[in-house]
Amino acid sequence: MKNLDVSQLQQADRLVFPDDFSELSLGSPALEFISDFKEHSAAVLAPSMKALDAALLMRIGHRSTMLVVDGRGELAGLLSVEDVSYQNLMQWVASGVSREELTVSDLMRPRHMLKFLEYSQVERSTIGDVLAVMRRDGERDCLVVDTANHQVRGLISAGEIGLRLHAEIRIEDVPNVAELMKSLSLVH
Repeated sequence: MKNLDVSQLQQADRLVFPDDFSELSLGSPALEFISDFKEHSAAVLAPSMKALDAALLMRIGHRSTMLVVDGRGELAGLLSVEDVSYQNLMQWVASGVSREELTVSDLMRPRHMLKFLEYSQVERSTIGDVLAVMRRDGERDCLVVDTANHQVRGLISAGEIGLRLHAEIRIEDVPNVAELMKSLSLVH
C-alpha cells in the first residue's frame, strides 16, 4: 500500500471547471460556447419563484441567463441578470410593487419574445460570427434550436461568452418601432 500525504487546502487553491482549460477566441467554433441540452441539463427556474431568490441563485451559480420552465416542463421564457438588476427592480418598486412580491414571471422575457439561431447554422459558425448577429439584432441571449426536430438545443449568452473569453462583450439594445416613436414624441 502506498503512503499518501493529506495536505491542508491553501487560500490560493481555486476550483476549476472544464472551460478553464480550453483556449478560446472569437474564431473558435460557436458550438464550444453553448451548453447542448442534448448532453447537459439546462439550468432552469420556475415562473413562480421569487425574483430575489432567482437573483441570488444566478449569482451563486455564476449564471448570466437561465431558462424559465412552467409546471408542464415547457419553456416559458428567459431570465437574465439584467432582468433582476437593482435598477430594474427599483423601477418596479417605483411603480408600487414590493421587491419581495416580484416573481420570475414578472421579470422574464416571455417565450413569444425570444429569438433563436438554427442549430445547423451555429454548427458551421465561429463565435465571432454569432456575436456579430447578436450585436446587429441587439440580442444578449439567443436560443439555439434544431428546427428539423423542434428541439431547443442550447443557449448562447453574451455574458457567458465574455466570461469564457475573459473579455467584456457589449450588446446594445436595438430600439423597436414603439421605442423610436416614443423618443421622437419627446423631441417635439
